Amino acid sequence: MYNKSFRKIMALALVTLMTFGTFMLTGCGKSYEYSFGDVEWLSTYKEKASDTETKTIRDTFYYSDDWFSDDPSSENPELALASMQLIASCVSDDADSTGAEFLKSMGFEEVGFSDFASSDPDDCNYTWARKTLGDSTLVAVAMQSVNREQKLRKKAWKQNFTVNGADPSGEHYAYANAADKAADDIAALAGDGDTVFWITGQSRGGAIANILAVRLQEKLDKAKVFAYTFEAPATVDADAAGSYKNIHNYVCSDDIVTHVPMWGMTRYGVMHDLKTKKTDEGLAGELEALGSDAAGMNARIVTDDVVARLSENLEKMVSSRAEYSAERTDSWTDSEGKKHELTYSCQDAFVKLMDLVFSEDSSGSLFEELAAKRGDLEGAFGHLAEGVKAEAGGSDPAAEYWEAATGMYSVLNDAEAGLPISEEDLYEMIRFAAPVLITMPEDGGEPDAELLTDVIGYNRELTYSHQFDTIIARLKILAPSPEK
Repeated sequence: MYNKSFRKIMALALVTLMTFGTFMLTGCGKSYEYSFGDVEWLSTYKEKASDTETKTIRDTFYYSDDWFSDDPSSENPELALASMQLIASCVSDDADSTGAEFLKSMGFEEVGFSDFASSDPDDCNYTWARKTLGDSTLVAVAMQSVNREQKLRKKAWKQNFTVNGADPSGEHYAYANAADKAADDIAALAGDGDTVFWITGQSRGGAIANILAVRLQEKLDKAKVFAYTFEAPATVDADAAGSYKNIHNYVCSDDIVTHVPMWGMTRYGVMHDLKTKKTDEGLAGELEALGSDAAGMNARIVTDDVVARLSENLEKMVSSRAEYSAERTDSWTDSEGKKHELTYSCQDAFVKLMDLVFSEDSSGSLFEELAAKRGDLEGAFGHLAEGVKAEAGGSDPAAEYWEAATGMYSVLNDAEAGLPISEEDLYEMIRFAAPVLITMPEDGGEPDAELLTDVIGYNRELTYSHQFDTIIARLKILAPSPEK
């Protein structure tokens, strides 16, 4: 009797242990069958925005089809790492591109590309691939976030800041349009049987991927959708975001892109902090192992504070989403007695500002030019400060901002290249940017230009966590390579 009972107990314990052991192995990813290989991408990190050469980063990857048998609502850092490596490699529409090679090395049988070079302002570019997994089809889609051609960069920046259409609510207008343009073609990649979608993107590409994942679930209710985005701006009003646990969004707190648009907007899905004590401590070592030039640059300790102040000032300046695209008219008389009247919106101004900041039509970036010619711009900066002071005191700052705009224009409008904007365009930008970058102390006193100095002198640090190399290095800390 004792022996039979003992044997039953031992048998039950063994079954329980085996079941628990299998669960633990699966939960830790140790039961996955991995393939290994090499991947490369062009680093988005540059010492200066005007640098023309880009460095190729060569890395190793690991991949498993078994990831896609899991519940897509469960976060998988390994899949996140492979997703970001895929994004980094997919920056050109070429059959021999690094992205195509990476997808083929993961076993994908078909690879294709969209066409972002069209005249349609609402389309988007992406790389897609398809393979058979048993009785189902796996479709990978990497939304492209980096554009080497200036024409495409301008289109992308216009999309980034066109938040509102006729109705300033719901989803980000331009991102939703781009996702809608792509959704039918991507849905058509589904197989006859069960289909699994792997959707990913970074920055603007991540925002479009975020909405695209929702569209695919709406169009193909039986499809399984795994979505991973990185450093994506907000895509939807919080009260319209719903619950999409299969969409995983990785964000760093020191990246200004992840804080805009404001006004309570968010992303579909679940948020994951990518900038943590753990990923900060190991970041330099991982960047060095990648051979990234970013390894030698330590982001300033104050970067989080700078981003927080920028976000706060932006929301104070434009307090609602509707106000962002509302037209306004400014009238003033300049120092020579000439009268001016200008009608514009904040949305139009920010589209022009970002187009200028990241324009390659001028020598390097706007920030580099501002830093290099700071001495010549003291007069213009003085008018900026006076305009902010007047506005804070309830007076009309338009005349001061105009003097700042004309002063900056004369200094920055290089005779050889010239600024790709007018003085009026620069006024629109200044009208909204000045109170964001120059603030008035709450207890009064003189305007504080520390934030302006930070943005001009340390703009690279403000985008440090937005770079391909940095994101991948952080993910490699969270998902170290399994043993071969």
